[in-house]
Amino acid sequence: MVDQALRVVRPRLPDRPDDELTIQVEECLRFLVIASEAGQKFFPLSKEVDEVWHELITETRDYQELCAALPTGRFLHHSGITLSEYAVLHDRRAVVSEMLAWIPTYVSRFGEFTPNRARHWVICTFLQEELGMTLAEINQLGRSAKL
Repeated sequence: MVDQALRVVRPRLPDRPDDELTIQVEECLRFLVIASEAGQKFFPLSKEVDEVWHELITETRDYQELCAALPTGRFLHHSGITLSEYAVLHDRRAVVSEMLAWIPTYVSRFGEFTPNRARHWVICTFLQEELGMTLAEINQLGRSAKL
């Protein structure tokens, strides 16, 4: 899946170094796996990974096949809603719970966050910058929380 996605995205984002683009594609695909199982939960990505998702969507046949290969096989629609717009529409505690709830899923399915991967997940950036959590603490949260 990664190689196919890179073939679509690389020519459209030529200014990005290959190693960084590969990580962005991998994190986009990880997001899609989690999102396919999470239903309508909201967990925003970095701008760079969101742009990768946009590029994948433009190749509709390939994107449809990609979605069919996800755990649930369902087509994932993209919404341009921002975190602040989403937070206005939902209870604040519910938004925080939704954003925290997928961390254990990520850690159990893909392993611990590394610095170059965590920065593509808004909740990880928030926990580090606003709450002063270390990446080790975020990974511990992911290991200790019940799925």
